[in-house]
Amino acid sequence: MQLETMHCDVKGPVAHVTLNRPDVLNAMNVQWAHDFLAIAEDLERNSQVKIVIIRGGGRAFSSGIDLKVLSRREFSMDWFRVYERSLRAMETMDKVVVSAIHGYCIGGGLQVALASDIRIVAEGTKFGLTAVKECLVPGMGTYRLARFIGPGRAKRIILSGEFIDAQEANAMGLIDYLVPQADFDKRVAEITQVYLNAASEGQRQAKRLVNLAFDLDWDEFLEKYIEAQAAALASEQHEEAMAAFREKREQRF
Repeated sequence: MQLETMHCDVKGPVAHVTLNRPDVLNAMNVQWAHDFLAIAEDLERNSQVKIVIIRGGGRAFSSGIDLKVLSRREFSMDWFRVYERSLRAMETMDKVVVSAIHGYCIGGGLQVALASDIRIVAEGTKFGLTAVKECLVPGMGTYRLARFIGPGRAKRIILSGEFIDAQEANAMGLIDYLVPQADFDKRVAEITQVYLNAASEGQRQAKRLVNLAFDLDWDEFLEKYIEAQAAALASEQHEEAMAAFREKREQRF
């Protein structure tokens, strides 16, 4: 892949995606959405990858859309479509997607975090959806944020454009792990290993079901669950789990 705004390094079952515009706090230019979509589609095809870790190079995760580029009117409506497709591709892939967040997680950066499965956050991080300050709509963050923290809190963050700190974001349920800045890399590795140890057909099917939880009625969801359970029971990983139980040893997925 020819990437300009980020890079992707695959090491065994783990893919490391690093947002790489550190001089502008990893703000998003026109090329960014195309790079992110290309990575998501490539990783989806890679059956060896089980975990995807997204992080920002330099002092921040991402400060969102590049306001200098925006002021030059370089973003077309097609860009917003590609951007949302890229987030959805990452959100629905059959890998566990982890956002390792530090510094600033603003605007489109927060939308990347919301499209991830797990959010690991360093103390001191600032969050916000600031689009209204530029008379913009904060994308499908309007869809995801309310599902995370409820419509009341989502409206507060979206309609004010204000920043909140990591402690308040944690109290709201916006993040999953709040870790000391000094131990950030160590804790990211430790937490990621927990999900890697559980990587299985059961994990992949469970992610698909959770993604459907707000979209289907009970009967429809039940049928999807039955299909998923059948796939999990028929998998090699289930056989390994049962063998490990009988032999009183750790599973080897």
